[in-house]
Amino acid sequence: MMVETPTVRAQGGSGQALTREMLVTLESEAVTNFLLARRWFGAKGGRPTGARFRDVIPLPWDGGRMVVATIDVTLGEDRVASYQVPLAYMAAPNDPRGVLARVEGGGMIVDAVEDSQFLEGLARSLSTGATFAEGSTRWVFEPLGDAGSQLAGQRPRVGSAEQSNTSIIFGDRAILKLFRRLEPGDNPDVEIGRFLTKRTSFRGTPALLGIIRLESAQGSSVAGMVQAFVAGTGDAWSYAVASARQQFGAPEDEEPETAFVTDARELGRITRELHDALASDSTHPEFAPRPATAEDVHQWVGDAKRSIDEGFALLDKAMVGVALPDETMAAARVLLRRRAEFPALVDEIEEHARDDAGARIRHHGDYHLGQVLRTPDSRFMIIDFEGEPARPLAERRARHCPLRDVAGMLRSFAYAAATAATDRELKAPRGIIEIRAGRWQRDVRKAFLGGYFTSSHASGPRFLPRHKAATAGLTSLFEIDKVFYELKYELNNRPDWVWIPLRGIARLTEAVAAGDA
Repeated sequence: MMVETPTVRAQGGSGQALTREMLVTLESEAVTNFLLARRWFGAKGGRPTGARFRDVIPLPWDGGRMVVATIDVTLGEDRVASYQVPLAYMAAPNDPRGVLARVEGGGMIVDAVEDSQFLEGLARSLSTGATFAEGSTRWVFEPLGDAGSQLAGQRPRVGSAEQSNTSIIFGDRAILKLFRRLEPGDNPDVEIGRFLTKRTSFRGTPALLGIIRLESAQGSSVAGMVQAFVAGTGDAWSYAVASARQQFGAPEDEEPETAFVTDARELGRITRELHDALASDSTHPEFAPRPATAEDVHQWVGDAKRSIDEGFALLDKAMVGVALPDETMAAARVLLRRRAEFPALVDEIEEHARDDAGARIRHHGDYHLGQVLRTPDSRFMIIDFEGEPARPLAERRARHCPLRDVAGMLRSFAYAAATAATDRELKAPRGIIEIRAGRWQRDVRKAFLGGYFTSSHASGPRFLPRHKAATAGLTSLFEIDKVFYELKYELNNRPDWVWIPLRGIARLTEAVAAGDA
């Protein structure tokens, strides 16, 4: 159903179209409809019950026809989420997409990222530093390092990726992540980026070049971050899937090698270097490692048990309420008959690790192939340290066992293999493809773990358990937690993909039982 764009009357003419007094007259439903149509809006699962403009800061760019606004969105149970929305008045926009309202007498109010003058204003402010204010609310630009030289003369453009923020690329030098959801406090992506850039020699993530903050009565929120742009990169997920697809589709009489093994080993090495860097400063109050106690291990085991219980509860319902494919139903029945094994399995892991869990450090928190870039010279760059978006900010900033990142990447390999194997364009017989997919995942896991646990890191910070049994057990624990989370997600969103976590659960439990985690 088409949603009609509202029309507003600006007292004093179009020049007053973006005042707070005018914007607050927009009906809540109109603002909600605007937000729901934006790809970066993060509350699409349930319709917001209200939306209103809170702060509006005028910007002096291009004759003052731009503002940056904060919109408070009321969600279920009276929860309020705040969003940053830059707006521009355009007299005759070309192919406008982000239209909030039409202005009586001509023109539109649009999302300002569609306006080239707004993008150029961002570049200037990020280069030199700037502060824009209205009352006690301030939009503050803080350049870092050589931001000025990196941004000078670079033409800005909006990125096309679907994500929860807006990416603006400046030539081939820098990329701005303009956050839409505002959360008071330290953003872990900025916090970790600053730490790695300023206090370590780790160069496996793009350098942090600048920060935008929005300061108001609600607190200080990170509104944007600009990093060095690595030209010619692609995401490691696409590269891994393409590599696997080529191997799986080879002629039946060939025995292709797992080409991604070399990349997986390098990815394991750079992952370990990241953890070494994050654990390297024992004096920093937010990054100094902390011993992992028996209480920590008990909490991790409890988290895994909750994932297991919730996964089985959903699987029980799916057996009667969801149209799962026959093969998936058969695998689900087998798993349900074994449900009593899982609490004992994680309890056994706790026995091995409670007194040998290493240290808790800052870590990535949402680590998978999509969070890694592959450069033209076959290096890897790790990005997006925000953590899992659905988790509270305090939880995303908390120290944790770094093996949680390792487990996340191992599960990402499983999804890459499954995605490549289901490509209908592959010419090899289905049985051959399945065998190759299993071999690919086995070889890639082994190479990644080999790169991560290589002895060359022995002189680095000590944050892993002392014994291999505890290390393997904790890695398996976090994989179990992750794979049951995947089971819940697929049952709720993509029933045709439920077979992937089901197969992962079966293989993982067999490996743990055989002592081959």
